Amino acid sequence: MGNGMMPIGDPINGTRTAFNYTYSQANLYTTASATPPREFPSSNFTGTSLTYLSSLNRTIDNSPIPNTGFKFRLTQANLTQGKVEINWTLTIPQFNCNGCTGVSVTLNFSGNLTSGTNATYTLSPLSPPNSTIIASHAYTAPGAFPPAPTVGCPENVCIDVTRYRGFNVTLSFSFGWTFSNETLGMFAEVGKVIVASIGSFVPSSSNYMQQDPSNSSSILHTTNLFRIKYNNTLTTYLQPGNVSTSKLWWQIEVISIYYPAGYEIKQISLNGTLISPSLPKVPFERENCVAGTGCSRSLIALNMSDFRIASSNSTITLISRTTNTISQLSALSGGLATQFFTSGDTISVKVVNRPSIVNASTSLQTGTLTITFPSALSITPGTIPTATGGTFDFTLPSACGISGQLCARSWTFSAVFTSGFDLGNATGSFRIDSLQVSFTGSTGGSNALTVQGRLTYGNGTIASGVNAALFAIDRGTPVNRPVTYDQTTVSPTTLYISNVTLVNGVFAQGQPLIILFTVVNPDTSQPYNATVTIEHEWPGPQAHGMSVTFSLFPGDLLSDLPFNATGPQTYKAAILFTGTGVQVKLTNLRTFSNYMNGTMTSGTSPVVPNRPHAGLFNITLTSVLHNSPQTPASFILSPLYAYVSSSLAPSRYLSPSNVITTDSNGDFSATISSNFLLGAKNMTVLLLARDATGIGLVNNLSTVGLTDSTILISTTDSIGAVARDQSVTATLHLKSNSTKITEVITVNLILQGNGMLPETKATKPVTISPEDSQTVTLTFSAPSTIGSYTLTFSSPEYGGPLTSQTLQVAIVQSNLQILIPAAIGVIAAIIVLGVYLIRGKPVEEAEEKTKTKPAAGSTKTRPAPANPPSKSLTRTRGTEE
Repeated sequence: MGNGMMPIGDPINGTRTAFNYTYSQANLYTTASATPPREFPSSNFTGTSLTYLSSLNRTIDNSPIPNTGFKFRLTQANLTQGKVEINWTLTIPQFNCNGCTGVSVTLNFSGNLTSGTNATYTLSPLSPPNSTIIASHAYTAPGAFPPAPTVGCPENVCIDVTRYRGFNVTLSFSFGWTFSNETLGMFAEVGKVIVASIGSFVPSSSNYMQQDPSNSSSILHTTNLFRIKYNNTLTTYLQPGNVSTSKLWWQIEVISIYYPAGYEIKQISLNGTLISPSLPKVPFERENCVAGTGCSRSLIALNMSDFRIASSNSTITLISRTTNTISQLSALSGGLATQFFTSGDTISVKVVNRPSIVNASTSLQTGTLTITFPSALSITPGTIPTATGGTFDFTLPSACGISGQLCARSWTFSAVFTSGFDLGNATGSFRIDSLQVSFTGSTGGSNALTVQGRLTYGNGTIASGVNAALFAIDRGTPVNRPVTYDQTTVSPTTLYISNVTLVNGVFAQGQPLIILFTVVNPDTSQPYNATVTIEHEWPGPQAHGMSVTFSLFPGDLLSDLPFNATGPQTYKAAILFTGTGVQVKLTNLRTFSNYMNGTMTSGTSPVVPNRPHAGLFNITLTSVLHNSPQTPASFILSPLYAYVSSSLAPSRYLSPSNVITTDSNGDFSATISSNFLLGAKNMTVLLLARDATGIGLVNNLSTVGLTDSTILISTTDSIGAVARDQSVTATLHLKSNSTKITEVITVNLILQGNGMLPETKATKPVTISPEDSQTVTLTFSAPSTIGSYTLTFSSPEYGGPLTSQTLQVAIVQSNLQILIPAAIGVIAAIIVLGVYLIRGKPVEEAEEKTKTKPAAGSTKTRPAPANPPSKSLTRTRGTEE
């Protein structure tokens, strides 16, 4: 999202210590105060050079001040041992500047030493001569000198001479060397020799910040230094003798202003008169990085002696500029920048803040970040202490308002960063809107259903021309149903994708979508390499510039084989929607442990990971021969996937409708016609829609159009023992749970067991209306071998077995097994009675004995119980992911 910025009208107070200043009184010395160089030993020799320099410019007109420094160097190698000495005479006056507590000698002393060379400075009182040494330092190590300063000092040498007020002092420079063939390259520079009295820091009188009205990306800092006083006429007691002498002892009166590095001074005014940059006068000194501050401070020093001001109380006003610290303000959803949100969404505000006070401590850079939304949204402003910003979450109103006034419109929000040193301000915008669906009807058909409805926006206006798709899922069933599309265009010469499989077509945030595709080389004489591009598309299909490309070749990270050295190769793409973009992990199923990772380009419209939607992928394969792409390329579109809210996962993918477009009234009618609708325990039909700007359906269960169960409850009638090769009738009772769909199936009767492979014995088409029952009878011949068998009632449309029962094959059928024992019993009784009559036994005895042994035929055979009802609650097709 771009950063729109509305300038902050009222100035904001900054800390007074952002700008600090000091008074300084100073005298600049030139070589006129120096004695001629002295050589030791005192003989004329060559190989040295002394050049006088201009180390400062006049502040009045920026012209060079000659002889304010010098450069000494050795110009030859193999010099005999020697030394050169140069002495300057300096006067140390009394001081009277505001906040001044001492006097210092400051200078720049630097250069480069070679082996056997040295450079020394020494400061000592002139009278009495050589009575003491105030300060001295000898540099002897080869290389550049001095090291970087670690304390605050205007130059790289600062020497306190407060106790020597009234004295003249000698500043001596000595350059020596011993015999060496490495003397060439030695040099030393001296410049900016100044006697100065520097006061303590005084904070600015006022300091405030405001956005530049003409450039909202700029912040203007207005700083005032009030009651500037200076007077260089004073009394100094000259030594020796303590002679009181009053005069203008100081040539220069300097106001040194220290300010944060990162600020840019644009103009300086004195008593309302612009003195920089309009006048030819220049600063006495300017430093972007003040030594001893870690480059957190800059310096501009003004020579007040250039300005003849009658008033002893002056005001200096500085206008400086910094960059608006807020460099990025974005509205995020699921970690991705977007401008579209639905009511109840979490909106994440990302702020990138870059304080202008570079190299300062974190505590100084830290300020207060305030994020504000329009009052109509009733979002409490966020106030966060921070230096660099961050990402902060807020919740949008859960509804569009009584009259829909919160939706179908854009809102602005702002972020303001304030600290004692910095100001940042940015505004962004986002839109609250949503598609809402009202389902107006649904009808069932033969293994099909049609759903009607209307799409509107959050404020109730018609949503016409919106692409949408219905999806049927088996909610709560954690079993995948892979869907495969075969290639319709096959190349006879170049590599092609033979098929693409959507493994888990319904998934939620945090879960990867799995896609398989197979690459075939029709001409194995060609050692093709390949590039494969996986591109995300919205339903339509509509490409939006979001893709990732992988190179496939022997030796790649997948350990691919040449495509002419093996058969078809199948690849797996695991695709994950994240806040950092669409991540793709590609593997070759032959070398499953190896993989390549890629991130899709951002495209023109992001795939936001916390928003349900429908989509698909276009996979393009380009053959590469001898590093040259070949034509034609092969491409294939995947089936539509359903990315759903977590409340709808896990679920089993059943079938989608074709992509539909709402009419001018926002109405739609979508049909799903598929055998895969059958056998679903908890069939849920939902709508996923997205308009051209990226607005989608509200992320809740209102997207569900209907629920149903397409389970068939199956029971069978018992079959007793049957004889070999006997004609047998099997009876199946089916009861439909569906309230919408007429289930049209084919029932197959499959016999197996006792060494017999599965064999379809009978088939019958069946149509079962919603909530209706059907009895199906199937006749077949029993096997020729006695034993136990399994009868399975199965339907390919239903997805597998409906129920099963056991079939027992005997020598004779079961009703003959009952009649034969009864007949044997009657014959035996007649034979016994005849024997008794012949022998003359009493009839009663015979009867008694007959009673003691029941006839075989009197045994009752109980019928086998009916098989209990069987519910096929899950379908066998599909695989566990």
